[in-house]
Amino acid sequence: MRKKTRIIKFLIFIIIIIIGSFGYYHARYIAPNDYKIKRTTINNKRLPKEFEDFEIAFISDINLKNTNDLDRLDNIISTLNKQQVEMVIFGGDLFDSNPFDNDEVINLLSKIKSSYGKFAVLGEKDLASLNDVSVILNEGGFEILHNEYRPIYYNNAVIGLFGLESSGNVAGLINENNQDVYKLVAVHEPDYFDETSESDIALQLSGHTMGGYIYLPGIEGLLKKIYNVNYVHGYHEKNNSQLIISNGLSLESNVNFRLFCPNQIDIICLKR
Repeated sequence: MRKKTRIIKFLIFIIIIIIGSFGYYHARYIAPNDYKIKRTTINNKRLPKEFEDFEIAFISDINLKNTNDLDRLDNIISTLNKQQVEMVIFGGDLFDSNPFDNDEVINLLSKIKSSYGKFAVLGEKDLASLNDVSVILNEGGFEILHNEYRPIYYNNAVIGLFGLESSGNVAGLINENNQDVYKLVAVHEPDYFDETSESDIALQLSGHTMGGYIYLPGIEGLLKKIYNVNYVHGYHEKNNSQLIISNGLSLESNVNFRLFCPNQIDIICLKR
């Protein structure tokens, strides 16, 4: 009986070692390069009925580091185009540091297809190379919103897209012409949600935190302390407003692992 117990304990130990080794290998070598499609349905009665099932692709934190990343970006764009969404929004941080191969990046971004517009807001890394990144995004077909309001027309109805840049002051962009529209906010940093949710917005799309790189149920409080932010990962609600935080599409140069927090393309389906 004791021999049987020792064998069982030994087998359990071996299984734990195997699982741990596989988990490390996946987090270190597979997850950083892999990416997934994440679909989210957002329900809100303020949405015009004409926009029912309107789909938005939200991509953020591409963090291009070297020429090897360009082939991967090409594959990501191919996957994105297969989703056939109505609109594409980029949430900031195109390069991890200095821009490179500008013409090739423009060519890749130009391949992104969208029926009702390609829009972008800038992250802190973009602002560090503002001129180059602005030219690349614009020539790649993206309209950059620098603390601006943009009406989106579809099926003879309209919703409002507010693009913010290092600010949560959406209230300063609301006037008598747009105060009653369905309000969609794109801003790189998710923590501005505390401000934007006070302005009757329906939905905020953000990136920046990379989803925390590691995500397990119950650890969000720890991640908030580590990153010194209020919003790190996933979906949040406040004041009848909703927030989606993208995990981003690539790691930063000083991080080389992901665990239960995959790179992602977010597809958001709007419903009443």
